[in-house]
Amino acid sequence: MPQSTQTQQQLYSHAAEPKAVQQRRAKYREDDPSAISTNIMFDRRVVRGNTYAARVLPAEPVLHLTSKAAGSSAAAAARRAPGRSRAIPTPEPVDGRRHMDVQTDVYLEELTDVVPEADTTTQTDAFLDRPPTPQFVPTKSGLDAATQIEQGELFDFDAEVEPLLEVLVGKVLEQALMEVLEEEEIAALQQHQAHFEAIRSAELVAAQRLEAAERRKMEEKERRVKQERERKERERVVRAKVAASTFARGYLNGIVKSVFQQLQDTGYFYDPVEREVEAEFLPWLTQQAGAHVERGLLARSVVAALVQQDAAALADAQAAAAEAYAAKASRKAQAGEAEAGAIASAAELADIRAKATFILSHIQPPIARQEQVDAVRAELVAKSGGDAEATFEAERARVGDEKRAELEAQLAAAAAEAEAAATAAEANGEEPPASKQPQVDVEAEVEAAMAAVQRSTAAEVTDGDVLSALLEQGVVTKEAIVHGLAVHMLGSDAYTQQE
Repeated sequence: MPQSTQTQQQLYSHAAEPKAVQQRRAKYREDDPSAISTNIMFDRRVVRGNTYAARVLPAEPVLHLTSKAAGSSAAAAARRAPGRSRAIPTPEPVDGRRHMDVQTDVYLEELTDVVPEADTTTQTDAFLDRPPTPQFVPTKSGLDAATQIEQGELFDFDAEVEPLLEVLVGKVLEQALMEVLEEEEIAALQQHQAHFEAIRSAELVAAQRLEAAERRKMEEKERRVKQERERKERERVVRAKVAASTFARGYLNGIVKSVFQQLQDTGYFYDPVEREVEAEFLPWLTQQAGAHVERGLLARSVVAALVQQDAAALADAQAAAAEAYAAKASRKAQAGEAEAGAIASAAELADIRAKATFILSHIQPPIARQEQVDAVRAELVAKSGGDAEATFEAERARVGDEKRAELEAQLAAAAAEAEAAATAAEANGEEPPASKQPQVDVEAEVEAAMAAVQRSTAAEVTDGDVLSALLEQGVVTKEAIVHGLAVHMLGSDAYTQQE
C-alpha cells in the first residue's frame, strides 16, 4: 500500500494542496432572535368566518368605527415595529366627504347585515286515474238528401282509359328513354375514364422511363467522373514516379561519374600488370640482383660494381616498358568503351525509330503530349512541302535555262550558216540568198518547256521522322522513351525492384 501511494504521488503532482469544496449556502437557517413572531389570529390577511358565504359588510357607523379601530391598530403596529418601512396611506378625504368601499364586480349583490330566512312546507295530492276520452260526435248541420247512380253513369271505361293509357305509356317510354340515356352517359363516362386511365398510365410509364433514363445518365456521369478522377490520380502518380525516376537517374549518373572519378584519382583503379610488376617482380628482381651482387662482391668487387649498374639500368628500362604498356592498355580500353557506347546508342535509336508508331500512338503513359506531336508533324509536312516546291522551282529553272541555251545555240548556228552563205555568194558574184533563219519565240518555248516539268510530290512524313524530330528538338529523350516502354510493358512492376 505505501508503494502504491508513492507510485500515485510520482504519477500526479498538484500545484496546490487539495481541499474540500465549500458550500455556498447552509443546509439550515440560523435562528434570528430579532425576528418578530406573528399570530394568524391577529393577521389582517386571514379571513374570519366561513369561506363559502358572501361576505357581509357592516353598516356605515360600524365601518367608521372599524376604520378608526384599524387606524389605532395600525398606529399600534407602527409603534411596535419602528424599524419597518411604513406604506404610503390613501390621501385623506376633503372636508365634508368620507371614503367608502365600492363594488367593482360585474354582478351586483345586495349586501345586508342579516340574511332573511323563512320556513315553508307543501304536500301534493295523490294522482287520480285519467277518465276515458268521450267519443267525438260532430254536430249535425244542413238537410239530408239522397240520389241514385246507375252502372256506367259516372265512368266510361272505353272513353276514359285511352288518356290514362297514353299517360302511362308516355311515362314508361320517357322513363325508359331516360334510363337508356343514363346508361349511354355512364358508358361514355366509363369509356372516357378508361381512355384517361390509359393516357395517364402511358404518361406514367413515359415519366418512369424518363426518370430511369435520367437516373442512368446521372449514374453514368458519376461513374465517368469517378473514372476520370481515378485516371487523373493514376496519371499524377505515374508522372510523379517518372519525374522521381528521371531525377534520381540524372542525379545518380552524376554521382556515379564523380565517384568513379574520385576513386580513379585516389588510385583505387590500377593496372594489374603494372601493380604486379611493382609489387612482385621488381622486389624479386631487386632481391635477386642484390643476392647476385653480394655473391659477385665475394668474387670480384669491380665486377660487382658493373653488375650493379647493369641491374639498375635494367630496372629503369623495365619500369619504362611497364608504364608504356599500361598507357597503351588504358587508351585501348577507353576507345573500346566509347565505340561500344556509340554502337549501343545507335542500336537503341534504330530500335526506337523502328517502333515509332507504337511509341507515339500506343504507349501508355504517352512520352509527349498530342499537341506537341501534331505540331512537329505539321512542321515536317510544311517543310516537306516547301522542299518539294523548292525542288520543283529549281527543276523548272534548270529546264528553262537548258531550253534557252539550246534555242540560242540553234539561232546562233542558223545565223552563222546564213552569214557563210552570203559571204560565199558575194565571193562568187552572186546575189546573197534569202534569209532562211527560222522565226523562233524563245520565251514561249522556254515557258512551254518549264510548264512541261512534272511537279514532284512531297515526301511522306512517317512516324519515324516525327520521333526523330522530337529527339532532335529535345522534346523527348531516349531515356524517357525507354522508361515509357518499360512502364507500358511491365505496368506497376516497373517501379518495384526485382529480386
